[in-house]
Amino acid sequence: MFDLVIKNGEIIDGTGKQGFVGDIGIKDGKIKAIGKLDAQDRPTIDAEGLVVSPGFIDIHSHSDFTLFVNRRGESKIRQGITTEVTGNCGFTAAPVTEEHFDDLIQYLANTVILSDEEKAKWKWPSQADFLQEIQGDEGFSFNLAPLVGHGTIKVGVMGFDKSKPASEVMDRMLGLLQAEMDRGLFGLSTGLQYEPCLYSDTQELIELAKKVKEYGGIFSFHLESESEGLVRCISQALEVAEKSGVSLQISHLKAAFRPNWGMSTTVLDMIDDAKQAGINVDFDVYPYVAYGSGLIDLMPPWVREQGAGKMVELLKDDSIRTRVIREMDNPGEDWENPAHGCGWDNIRIAMLKTEANRKYEGMSVQQIADHMGLSPAEATVKLMIEEEAAIKAIYFAMSEEDLINIMKHPDAIFATDGRAVAPYGPLGRGSVHPRYYGTYPRILGRYVREKQIIPLEEAIKKMTYLPAKKVGLKQRGLLKEGYWADITIFDKHNVIDVATFDNPHQYPVGIEYVLVSGQLVIEKGEHTGKLPGRVLKRGQA
Repeated sequence: MFDLVIKNGEIIDGTGKQGFVGDIGIKDGKIKAIGKLDAQDRPTIDAEGLVVSPGFIDIHSHSDFTLFVNRRGESKIRQGITTEVTGNCGFTAAPVTEEHFDDLIQYLANTVILSDEEKAKWKWPSQADFLQEIQGDEGFSFNLAPLVGHGTIKVGVMGFDKSKPASEVMDRMLGLLQAEMDRGLFGLSTGLQYEPCLYSDTQELIELAKKVKEYGGIFSFHLESESEGLVRCISQALEVAEKSGVSLQISHLKAAFRPNWGMSTTVLDMIDDAKQAGINVDFDVYPYVAYGSGLIDLMPPWVREQGAGKMVELLKDDSIRTRVIREMDNPGEDWENPAHGCGWDNIRIAMLKTEANRKYEGMSVQQIADHMGLSPAEATVKLMIEEEAAIKAIYFAMSEEDLINIMKHPDAIFATDGRAVAPYGPLGRGSVHPRYYGTYPRILGRYVREKQIIPLEEAIKKMTYLPAKKVGLKQRGLLKEGYWADITIFDKHNVIDVATFDNPHQYPVGIEYVLVSGQLVIEKGEHTGKLPGRVLKRGQA
């Protein structure tokens, strides 16, 4: 009767209800029965003493930029993730337009490092085409629920033009978005902190959001500021949602930099008031007090407004370089230098492009500056030139109190904001953010078991049912008869993250089994080699 039976596990179904001991029977990739079952000599997983939960759904990820390198996605599947919402923060590989191809390569420079051979092949007319090609016949370890990037659409139509889009330009942007939604993508993402999304006014965002609303998609909204301007930017996001009716997902909610600590209560109250007024808004959060971004964030806005490539050329001019360094040390009122918010010693280099500078990976900007015999601003500019601005960094900027306050909110959705990597091969280098490996085990171990700030059943709901409901994933996010058998089985007494900021490339412990569409991808903590994951389409099971 069954292809596989999971016996004697503590079943926590994703609804938030208390768990119970029982069995799950799986047939043709789906959950056929839940209760006390007879295995009938079928393959069996003995889950006695383990928790059986829906597979974790990462509502904010970036693995679309690494799965074409390694489709096993081991840092993600090994922490129990069975579906990822990709294409966040405005960045996607496509759609690619010929007239602004060079602008797109500049836009993606801080996201993916491409060889000349790869650039020659980077010609996908839509994000849907890109995803179908990298899926191929093999698939992935986990499913993808893709978004398309506002930044990629905008740069494809306008390059880095700062002007308000004319009506015909706006029509082209809407046309590219509609083409992606017609292909089954789940929505749109924006990254208003980054050029060219930064140049968008609220009306542009509303018009795009209305198109997403027509399809019942979501709008993933990376705010322009998560620090001093946090309240203003939350207000903008809520205005977009109210005037368009779109389902809004605020990305990686935080209050960055010490002067803004404590602001989480204010913005959570704003979100609660908006929901009470009927606005469809939710948010996600990861369980760390450091965020990841590019070192380019330390550059004054005017020097980076035409993209990373143009910025590097400008920095080679002595007079411009002198001005940039002066403004980095003494920013004006129109720009908040992150280094002034968290300190040069709290900005750590995660990944560099050149072999000559890789000795600096894992070091703070202050340590690098001391090594070079330069000021931190001078050292940053030097690295920007030598690395062609392709520098990933980690900013230690948030407070544990704010983090816990956000995580405890009943509507918080947990996410990684990370890529799938691995300790081996080309994805095993660099001092990456440990959230790539440890987000969900960290929540289950540190915040559920050790700190006891969230009950286990509620934490699982925030990892499974809430993101599935928000995104509109069909027959996923719950342990329920007729649903896909995307299942994570873990040891609640021992599950914990192992990855650290000093040694991030380490798998967690306690994730014993992970099934995707009924197939065992992780068995007794090891990858089986199976790749059942596929690119999902909106509205389809």
